[in-house]
Amino acid sequence: MWESILEALSKITLSRGARDDDAVDQFHHFASVAIFAASAALIGMNQYVGDPIHCWVPAQFPDHHQDYAENLCWISQMYYVPMDEEIPFYKDDRMKRDISFYRWVVAIFLIQCLLFKFPNMLWKELRGYSGINVQKIVNMAEEVSTSPPSEREDKITDITLFVDRWLQSYRVYKYNMMIRMKEKMTSIFCFVLGKRQGTYLTGLYLFTKLLYLVNVIGQFVMLTAFLKFNYWWYGFEVLQHLGGRWVDIEHFPRVVMCDFEIRQLQNIQTYSLQCVLSINLFIEKIFAVIWFWLFILMIATIINFGMWCYDIFMSKRREHFIQKYLIILGDNDSRRERSLFKKFVQNYLRDDGVFLLRSVGNNSSEIILMDLIKELWKNFRKSNRKEADGNGTAAGREVDPTESHA
Repeated sequence: MWESILEALSKITLSRGARDDDAVDQFHHFASVAIFAASAALIGMNQYVGDPIHCWVPAQFPDHHQDYAENLCWISQMYYVPMDEEIPFYKDDRMKRDISFYRWVVAIFLIQCLLFKFPNMLWKELRGYSGINVQKIVNMAEEVSTSPPSEREDKITDITLFVDRWLQSYRVYKYNMMIRMKEKMTSIFCFVLGKRQGTYLTGLYLFTKLLYLVNVIGQFVMLTAFLKFNYWWYGFEVLQHLGGRWVDIEHFPRVVMCDFEIRQLQNIQTYSLQCVLSINLFIEKIFAVIWFWLFILMIATIINFGMWCYDIFMSKRREHFIQKYLIILGDNDSRRERSLFKKFVQNYLRDDGVFLLRSVGNNSSEIILMDLIKELWKNFRKSNRKEADGNGTAAGREVDPTESHA
């Protein structure tokens, strides 16, 4: 049941057009980028368009002095002191609760956008070196589903021809000790990228997913260092406050202190103002939403990465993925010719071929995928029979001269 649910979720698409990744990948490079970009825009409007700070100034300050004091506090270091505590005498003690992070929130959100987009940019840049245009094959498969019946068979044949040429072209034809060692390594560690070993696309995609996982975990580490509190547990603190009255916790204080100096002739006057940072009201809620998003995304990415590792490194999973479509088509020869079917999956399709078929299945219907697998299986059996007949004929030709000579 869980496998069916996860397969259904993997077909969810957030962006238009054909894709060669799954829903979890799109949550990273599409939904997450949109969330952080929208958050940066919202905070930026409050910072640069709205009125993010108000300070309690001495009565002798005229209006323009008040504006100057608020602008100076906005660009200076501010600190938090609870109302039931005394303000520390020394400046270094005051700065232990520095809350100047709010000025860099927009920049941090934009950096997070780049970090979430980078793995997808790497995947798009390097996938072309596999020898096949994955996006083109996926687009062609998507067009088949909307084509009239008269053109459907021809387009399936074209896709089969492209895939077959790719699978036949990128193979190892010369064997030596180094080649055999590389094949052994790629069969164990898919990260050893090899076009001719049939693991380039699969290894690159798995490496991209690993980058997604490292990135989402690294987001908690980065925000912990940036906000100067344990961001790992922030969401649980939010949940505790949801059940009762929301209190002003010191992570994002609304009322803060600001120290600045004013030169009057030869005298320097020092002022400590109490200011209201209304922008922290928005920042607190945004970072709460981001925590829940990152937490859910981290759990989904761990599960998704584990499932892909299981599907890739377990050869039985690849065989099951292909065989279930042949059984649905009523092709019982795959059971009787078990050794030939294993050769079809392990030596002909290999990891990259199965990955390409999964990508086609994610973008088109199950019927299109079944037709494509059926055509590839039919071509493979036909070529295998020709090869067997050719070997038999060659063997017969070697025997005939001997018999006639005898």
